[in-house]
Amino acid sequence: MKKYITILFISIFALTTACKKDEPTPETDQEEVGSASITFTEVAAEAHGDHYHYAEIENPEVEKIDFTGSQMLPPAGAHTHLEVGKSYRFNVTIKDFAGRETQQSFVEKDDHHFAFILNIPENHAFVTYSDKKNDGTKVKVGVQGYITVLKASSTFTTRYIMRHLNPKVKETIDPKKDWNNTNFTSFTGANDLDLKFDLHFTEDGHGH
Repeated sequence: MKKYITILFISIFALTTACKKDEPTPETDQEEVGSASITFTEVAAEAHGDHYHYAEIENPEVEKIDFTGSQMLPPAGAHTHLEVGKSYRFNVTIKDFAGRETQQSFVEKDDHHFAFILNIPENHAFVTYSDKKNDGTKVKVGVQGYITVLKASSTFTTRYIMRHLNPKVKETIDPKKDWNNTNFTSFTGANDLDLKFDLHFTEDGHGH
């Protein structure tokens, strides 16, 4: 009797192991986020129809926001001023828990990533993305881009979300229209990064 029980347990174990091997392994997101920052660097801009051409300038105005801690928060009370009529290149720097920069990994996997920038008042700014892969291919992810400030505003809380999209979802996104889509969860996936910070669009260098 013991012999048959032993054979039965071995058979069950072998069957269970085989089933586990047959199950597909879920895809694991490789991006790790330990800290992040957003830098706004003033640039020159020239309007061309429905878009702008941008160029670097000497001694640009630079604003930087650092996000740290488990909740990725900026310094308490900090808010950033961007001036009406000026354009800025924004760069998002992301570091893993070892302090290594990883933002380019989002760009290289552009078919699975897109940033949403929420809560900028309507018609107050023109935003476009300008990412490049290591081979020079231009893509729209939102790690790098430009913002041109069109109208003044009171201080508002901006939300920058880097979304890790499910397969084929990126194909349904229009970067010109969806960069500020508040219904971003309709583009199925998960958030790799969710940063909140205060912005203030000012006139004539007025800082408050």
